[in-house]
Amino acid sequence: MRCLTSGGRIVIGVLALALLTALAAGLGQAQEFGQVEQAGSEATNSPAEAEGIVTSDVPIQGRLTDADGRSLPDDTYSITFRLYDAEVGGNLLCEDTDQPSVTNGLFTTLIGPCTADDINGQELWLSIQVEGDNEMVPRQQIAPVPYARSLRPGANIVAGFPGAVLYVENSDTTDTSSALFGHATGASGLTYGIAGVTESPNGRGVYGAGNGVGVYGLSTTGYGGYFNSTSGVALRVAGSGIIRSTARSYLWISGNSLQKANSDDTTRWEYDDYGGYKVYSGSAGTSLPRVVLPVTIPGQLYGQNVTVTGLDLYYTIDGEFTVIDALIVRRQDGVGSGNLILYDDNDLTCGQGLQCTKHWDLTQNNVLSDQRGILHIVLRFAFSGSIQYIQIGGVRLTLEHD
Repeated sequence: MRCLTSGGRIVIGVLALALLTALAAGLGQAQEFGQVEQAGSEATNSPAEAEGIVTSDVPIQGRLTDADGRSLPDDTYSITFRLYDAEVGGNLLCEDTDQPSVTNGLFTTLIGPCTADDINGQELWLSIQVEGDNEMVPRQQIAPVPYARSLRPGANIVAGFPGAVLYVENSDTTDTSSALFGHATGASGLTYGIAGVTESPNGRGVYGAGNGVGVYGLSTTGYGGYFNSTSGVALRVAGSGIIRSTARSYLWISGNSLQKANSDDTTRWEYDDYGGYKVYSGSAGTSLPRVVLPVTIPGQLYGQNVTVTGLDLYYTIDGEFTVIDALIVRRQDGVGSGNLILYDDNDLTCGQGLQCTKHWDLTQNNVLSDQRGILHIVLRFAFSGSIQYIQIGGVRLTLEHD
């Protein structure tokens, strides 16, 4: 045992602390794994419930003597314990002053609380100051027990048995809890908050399951989640699970898809070379002809509903008094029935030879599900002459998700 000396008192036999590294990893109690349960082809683990979380206090025992090695009289002494990250100098990590009772020179007490922010697996050095004496030197190094070393930074935890090598569970019910959190602060280069690799062709590099979000990734500039496979599936969602994204998607509908709403419509139609359609009034003319733009769109994408939140119309009008008289959008709920999403009968004009765009926000009856998803877009035209035309380049629908 090393001795720490200061004046006439000596502390001998400060115990090595076995809990420090475990505290740094946020693990306070060993758990035993139950049997592996099968859920389809996926395996989960059922650990025994921990009865409580271990205290963050650090136990310590020692012996107080005078300069000649004689035990100090039985009494209560004020002792200050300090933990540093270096043998000399360094940073003070944790400090505590106690008044343990000394019997035959021996005492037992607790240093703390020392939190995971204080102790994160770094080297630890203990200093002691007894009452009015100076802090004893040299500091005593605190070494972990072998099992605790498996949780130090950079450690490899290796095992070969069914189930998880490391099981982490958080039973808190608030909406800000995480069972496992990874944070990489590298400013450049390839860094990973959490990385998972498997060499089995039927394995999973990262596996998430639950009633909520199985795996959640956040990145301010990189990838919230990145999956790569050289020969298998990079990302797979099994069972009734969904792939959820709040990012917008867009569906483009070519003007070439235009159709006459009535077969006796006498307008004249002409394709352009870029996916649009020109509709002319025709020699006989037609009073307020209507055209239909069919829409083919999945009511659900990867198991989640689609909300149509915007419509953009790209068009050109030839003729001073030629206008798009109205735009109507409906959602079909049954054969021959549905709900109105948009009705706008404000005349849409466009300067001669200009390419124009008109945007609408869609806010009602606009959710497409597995039960309803057919959209019906109608444009109504008004022509000022028989040779005037309205050219529809296309329509863009904005799609959003849960």
